[in-house]
Amino acid sequence: MSLQSFSLARLASACLLAPSSPAAAEPDDDHINPDRPGIADGSTTVGRGRFQLETAFQRELREGGDGRTTFVPTLLRYGFADKWEVRIEGNGYTWEMQVVSAENATDSHGLAPTSIGLKYSFVEAVGSNQPSLGTIIRVFPPSGSGEFRNTRTTGDIRLAADWRIADK
Repeated sequence: MSLQSFSLARLASACLLAPSSPAAAEPDDDHINPDRPGIADGSTTVGRGRFQLETAFQRELREGGDGRTTFVPTLLRYGFADKWEVRIEGNGYTWEMQVVSAENATDSHGLAPTSIGLKYSFVEAVGSNQPSLGTIIRVFPPSGSGEFRNTRTTGDIRLAADWRIADK
């Protein structure tokens, strides 16, 4: 084995083993805990001074094949205090196809309504003994376009909980 191939092998081994070593581990307070836009909301915030963008491409098919909706759920989160974050959330551009009959289908597309909100994390988890709790308050001002436009202000309040089932 040449010196060059030996050094390359050592470098490759170091790159493969580094993520598993404790020295390469991230601090406990520097983790990503996403709220999957439109699917699940966690109880924790991103932390003071942190910005997080969460997005996806999602397609929902209706049972029986009579339609589908395709959209891009997106959530922007900014932690302005240790236990508080501001959030902007929406399904972005949305395409919807609905089969009315064998010869007729409707097609709609446009911007979905957007919400602005706050999340407050008021109970931190203690191992597997205590869940973490948070609340999310959202306001949907008139927004969106086409068939997806809402014309009046609405809102909601949600309680989010996370419970670590086991300490390991």
